Amino acid sequence: MENVLNEQAVAALAELPLHELSYCLKLAKRFEALGIEGERASSALCSLIDAGLADAARE
Repeated sequence: MENVLNEQAVAALAELPLHELSYCLKLAKRFEALGIEGERASSALCSLIDAGLADAARE
């Protein structure tokens, strides 16, 4: 991933169960493909994880 996620995002991802981690990493790749910089992608992922929406987004 060219746009590197920040330490806070990496720490949040490390806490996730495997299926949620997989989903969030795919989402991070999509952010990168859309040209969203790493810091903004990190913030978005942290917000989703904190809100518990990562699991709900797949449903």
